[in-house]
Amino acid sequence: MLNVDELAELVRTRRTIRGYDNDRDVPEECIQKILDIARLAPSGGNGQPWEFIVIRDPEMRQRIVDFYQKQTEDKLEMERAIRGKASIGGAGFRNAPVFILVVGDPRVNQCYPIRTNLEKGNQHFISGLASATLLIHLAATTLGLGSQWVSDANSPYMGTMLKAWLGIPEELRIYELIPIGYPTRRPPAPPRRSLEEIVHRERYEPAKRRTDEDMQKFIQTMTRAGNYGRSKSTGENASPGSSDQ
Repeated sequence: MLNVDELAELVRTRRTIRGYDNDRDVPEECIQKILDIARLAPSGGNGQPWEFIVIRDPEMRQRIVDFYQKQTEDKLEMERAIRGKASIGGAGFRNAPVFILVVGDPRVNQCYPIRTNLEKGNQHFISGLASATLLIHLAATTLGLGSQWVSDANSPYMGTMLKAWLGIPEELRIYELIPIGYPTRRPPAPPRRSLEEIVHRERYEPAKRRTDEDMQKFIQTMTRAGNYGRSKSTGENASPGSSDQ
């Protein structure tokens, strides 16, 4: 069984990849292993809301990339209007040979008790999809593959188009698009808050409460919205619209 140190090393090794080797395909057995692991994710009421669409067709992948770039125009306009500047990471996943689209069926919420469904049904639904998605990223890492979160796939605009192009039933919800491929390089590890800073014993420790000033400093030094996003990571400029997980 995997020990805790091996698990820690796996988590430390995982990166969000925005550059893929266009000349290396991903064997189907690798994708099968990844998705076989993903289906074992925990979910509320064992609802298992996930389904996975594997997209290899070059024309469809290019169509998705083109549309992704098209919809960033609105994001750039919003950034300029509110923040006075805009720099959003491009489609670094364009050369990934495989896309995995994670979709969920919210009808599984019927497996919860009535009150649970009313109060937390959507939360449990999303938690299940998030768990399966994280396992995809970790499993890809163990195989020497890279992966990326493309959350724009679930925007109303892009989500509607993906449903139309891929024949996805109306009742299903799109969660994430995950490109899979061999990375051209791995970016350095993103900065993390210290364990001591985020752990409270027995009850919340007031001395660790972050002020608004503390939060702004954190955003400007440790996230892609600030210095980390502008000068490190993949070397691309980034804004809050381009998340690095």
